[in-house]
Amino acid sequence: MADFSDLPPDDQQAIGNTLLTLLASFRNRDAEALRAVYSDDADWVNAFGTVKRGRDEIVDYLTGLFADDNFNRGVPEGPPETSFRVLAPEVVLVTAHLRIKGQGLVGGGTLERDNFSLRALQRQSDGTWLIV
Repeated sequence: MADFSDLPPDDQQAIGNTLLTLLASFRNRDAEALRAVYSDDADWVNAFGTVKRGRDEIVDYLTGLFADDNFNRGVPEGPPETSFRVLAPEVVLVTAHLRIKGQGLVGGGTLERDNFSLRALQRQSDGTWLIV
């Protein structure tokens, strides 16, 4: 199984729900909603090398980030471009590219940047798919 479309429809829907929750949470700056996205032992690394481990640590960090005025000045220029790679029936890699406009820098100025991300999603025993 090498193609996303080969996954059962319920899995495709569950993966879509996870990714939509992730996107909406960042757009709405709602870190608590991310508890439904990350696994208890998820690994998280941002573009600046900040490393977090586990749902609670990730959500705590993002709560602070979402309260930061510099971060909040950045807005997506459009929807992310995504691609999927099925590694196993229960593991999918999702790559995304998102262009952010106007994110503030500490000390002034703005950062126009591309946000590239790679996420591994794994099917859970209850049928949901979480970022691991």
